Amino acid sequence: MTTLEQLTGWIPGQWEKVIVTALLVGLALVASQLWGRYLSRGEMSAEKRRLHLVWARNIIWFAALLVIVSVWASTIAGFALSVAAVAGAILIVSKELVMCVHGYLYVTVVQPYKIGDVIEFNNLHGRVVDIDMFATTLVELDRAGQRTGKVAEFPNGLLLTNPLVNASPNGAYVLHAIQIPIPERAGHDLEAIETAALAAADHATASWRDEAMAHFRKAAEANFIALPAGKTKVSWDFSNPEHLVLVVRVACPVGQRAKVEQAVFRETWRALSTQPTPDLQQR
Repeated sequence: MTTLEQLTGWIPGQWEKVIVTALLVGLALVASQLWGRYLSRGEMSAEKRRLHLVWARNIIWFAALLVIVSVWASTIAGFALSVAAVAGAILIVSKELVMCVHGYLYVTVVQPYKIGDVIEFNNLHGRVVDIDMFATTLVELDRAGQRTGKVAEFPNGLLLTNPLVNASPNGAYVLHAIQIPIPERAGHDLEAIETAALAAADHATASWRDEAMAHFRKAAEANFIALPAGKTKVSWDFSNPEHLVLVVRVACPVGQRAKVEQAVFRETWRALSTQPTPDLQQR
């Protein structure tokens, strides 16, 4: 017997459904490729392009899957009783796979994060660049918010059992805490240090400070959550008595946290370096 005759024997009377399934898969592939080419010709930013690409791809494949299931519905129903005994064992064996699908549904419905958000999850810190049915992909960021050049992935099933922190839940602006270690020689005048830090932070955020405050007010009204006003604040971390740390909280765009942090640190440190020490004042 030829190979074609063997296949015909294995799938009697189902060739129409096989052809329709193959056509649907091919159409889904072509639609995904055409949509990617269409987006590449646009003038939108890379993050928006990636967001549209991921969501369109997931919608295309989800629709194709629904149509394929409906095409094979009668065949699936015919095998339902015989498969029922095996389904329990398959469910146990593929528990992680099922959890990944449930995790994807959780991300789709609840939306704890989306493409472009910066999240912290299971010792991973990065910007979300892809969400598919089984895993989420991050571009890893360091503490200052700069890219490390590494890409990390985690299964969506872990979202059901592990806490997640979204560092950018309020849109374009975030609150960023800058930690500045204060040397012992400069610790004699805390008010001067706070004044220098506030001046540096106000100078670094002057171009968007009012817009950021308005953004947080709108976000609080829309989400019915009491959010900070977005004003620059300073506080002291004295948990370690040997190392005094000044914490400066600023509101800044998501993509400029590292730039603002470096500017505030440099300006504050420059102001501290020009202050006379107690020994010089006595002399």
